[in-house]
Amino acid sequence: MNEVPLEEAEPARKVFGDLTEGEREVVRDALVVIGRNPAAGREIPGWRPPSVEYTYTTPLARDSAEAITVVYTHTPGMGVTVVFYFRDPQVVD
Repeated sequence: MNEVPLEEAEPARKVFGDLTEGEREVVRDALVVIGRNPAAGREIPGWRPPSVEYTYTTPLARDSAEAITVVYTHTPGMGVTVVFYFRDPQVVD
């Protein structure tokens, strides 16, 4: 399976620097999933075609209610742009 080109916008790069090493590892794992399948996240309605905006939320640990959410856009043929990362205190589905 081909990897989709992935880049980070400046806000995402700044937030990444503020994450703990454990949180960064969770983000790296999430980016691998997103790079393989950009539609892995939940689509945010209302984005203008051909781009689609998504959120991808993954728990910080197997038994944790806290999570990291990755906000990104995908434009077919162009790749994925990570817009932002944030800590999410809610339970992941």
